[in-house]
Amino acid sequence: MKTATEVFKDIKTFSENAEFIPTGFQKLDTELDGGFMKKELIVIGGYTGSGKSYISGQILFNAAKKGFKSAYFSLEIANEMIVSRLIGSESNLKPTLIMKGFLTPEENTSKIKAQGLISAYDNQLSFIDDKYQLFEICKLIRENKFEFVVIDFIQNIMDKGDEYEKLSKVSLEFQKLAKECNCCVLVVSQLSNDAFKTGALEYKGSGSIATVCDLGMFLTRDEESIDRLELKVKKNRRGRSGISVPLQSVYPGGKIHEL
Repeated sequence: MKTATEVFKDIKTFSENAEFIPTGFQKLDTELDGGFMKKELIVIGGYTGSGKSYISGQILFNAAKKGFKSAYFSLEIANEMIVSRLIGSESNLKPTLIMKGFLTPEENTSKIKAQGLISAYDNQLSFIDDKYQLFEICKLIRENKFEFVVIDFIQNIMDKGDEYEKLSKVSLEFQKLAKECNCCVLVVSQLSNDAFKTGALEYKGSGSIATVCDLGMFLTRDEESIDRLELKVKKNRRGRSGISVPLQSVYPGGKIHEL
């Protein structure tokens, strides 16, 4: 329990030490007064193939370039594909061709340059694809003192209980972890059927995901023009929601740019 005067001091301390984590998307960062913040739980929801993992990986790399110790927990895709997507986004090469090595000499040169750029941030980047239990993931985040974390995706995390009970617990644990460890946790999530029908902020499995998050977003892809995407901020505890950021995915590498 604290008095108002004590909280005033906490606010002053917070403002002196607050750090924004730029996403790399200028309109989004401007609307969010600088980007994501430590102690926040962020959720990006989308349907299969909407580009959730691509944009999360891009934000992760941008955070690492800004000096934040960052980690990508992939509960679906292997590390090799996640990193191949990063290489592809920096070299505009198709990730599957990078993995298989089917590249021309010119393409291979571009790949090597992109690898060099990414390797320069080895101390800020970690990729984990063999942890599925909630307690294992939280333990690694605490031990390594990560400042920015991507969880891809929340529905695949293993814990006790049915889906609703499990996801309610997981989302609350990540909210608590972000505050405890002074880090920002970005969770990738599938959307519910109701979200598709009504556009409501509803992530698959549990309403608690939307309830506890600080920023709740949807990523959608244009059905007629698959290179066009839109990131919508549906919930924003720091300010106004309803922000819409039009994006474009550049093929074959898949790098996402603002329109």
